[in-house]
Amino acid sequence: MRFWDREKEVKDLKAHIESEPNSILFVYGPKSSGKSTLLKYVAEILTQENRNKYLFMWNDLRQRVLSDAQDVLKLFFRKKGWLKNMMEMIGSIVKFNPYNIEVDPSKLVEILNGEIDPFEEMIRHIGKKASEGKKVTIVFDELQNLKDIYINGDRKFIDRLFNFFVAITKVEHLSHVIVMTSDTFFIEEVYTSSSLKNTSIYYLVDYFDDDTAKKILIEEGLSKDDAEYVVDMAGGVPWVMAEVTSNGDPKEKLMEIYDQIKSRLFGYIENKMINGEDEKITYRVLEKILKGLYPKTPEELREVRKLVQAEVLFYEPIKRKIKFQTKLDERAARELLKE
Repeated sequence: MRFWDREKEVKDLKAHIESEPNSILFVYGPKSSGKSTLLKYVAEILTQENRNKYLFMWNDLRQRVLSDAQDVLKLFFRKKGWLKNMMEMIGSIVKFNPYNIEVDPSKLVEILNGEIDPFEEMIRHIGKKASEGKKVTIVFDELQNLKDIYINGDRKFIDRLFNFFVAITKVEHLSHVIVMTSDTFFIEEVYTSSSLKNTSIYYLVDYFDDDTAKKILIEEGLSKDDAEYVVDMAGGVPWVMAEVTSNGDPKEKLMEIYDQIKSRLFGYIENKMINGEDEKITYRVLEKILKGLYPKTPEELREVRKLVQAEVLFYEPIKRKIKFQTKLDERAARELLKE
């Protein structure tokens, strides 16, 4: 997805990374709101300013199959000299050099086997980098994918990982930790966790507001009328904007996107009917959201979770607000209820 300038967000994230580490930063928002693109852009800016000062340990869990704690530890460590050319290639693609900790092969085996505490080893390494004047930032994209990973069949790995994050940010001030996720129920779990109280801050990366979206679309070559039509129909959703500004008629492309979204919602209802589930609860929840009401019964809240997972609704956990994922989802819901 292409990057359109987000002046405020870039300024905020840049300032956070340049400051002394003091908290875990959770960057959350709707799917495809541009979280990863935004943070990579900020990393690129900082690296261009001083390539030797800023180090990013970047872990994109959307593209990794992780079955156990050893798989996760391999994100942090690698054998000395191994995949050096590959890392350089990756760095040239994203325009900053993501890195992990190089260790001797024998030591890596000891770390993966639990003979050496991996977290103590990481603190030692990051502390050394900090003493050299380097600013390390550990980034996890879609960290919630680690929720079901355990250590030796016991205690969730993610619990140990969060303890490590608190140690290197709040306690030792050695490194920044930025966690990105579109799973807002995961954010709610973290936000309400007593063990993470006063250790974390939360930053919403939402879709573009209407005025900004219109400005961008016009700059990308759409006429004023087409830009207004797209924003009135869909709002400032980056992936929709990217689609309608590529080759072809923007209105036709937008209607194709709408048909897909509408089909997904109608298919959701049909599946409930096929599975013998009561679809009336879906209608009731959608109607409440359209009226600006907050679902409150356990049955309604369970349905909200399902609709959020189906990407029909978006849940904002810090302000406890529920809204439609996009204006197109809202239009589809109105059409569904009308029928």
